[in-house]
Amino acid sequence: MENLWCWRCKMKVPMLNEEEYRIASTLYREGFETGKCNMTRQERFKDLLNYYKALTGYDETEPNAIMHHRIELYGPPCECCGKPYRTSKASFCAACGYKRPNFLLESLEKSESKWWQKFIPL
Repeated sequence: MENLWCWRCKMKVPMLNEEEYRIASTLYREGFETGKCNMTRQERFKDLLNYYKALTGYDETEPNAIMHHRIELYGPPCECCGKPYRTSKASFCAACGYKRPNFLLESLEKSESKWWQKFIPL
């Protein structure tokens, strides 16, 4: 668990690592499988909400928010403002507008060639 800026929530929130997220996603799925139609979201996902509170100390009321509070979904911290990029492939920081230096060149070097590129003469 790590406290990071969430661009959806517009604040720092506890983000789950992969092991914690695996448990949370199982509890989330169980909420759909065992919940009844007449239950509130808080009743249906009570186990998930309790797990998140016990793990982080944060009293989240929205189960869907927990599912996007996953460290792996976000990119590295911005070199300018320190908030994480929305994705690992983001070319600019949505929080401050900073453009990642040499991002396009680096991403092209790391990308695998596509099957159709062999038909294009260079």
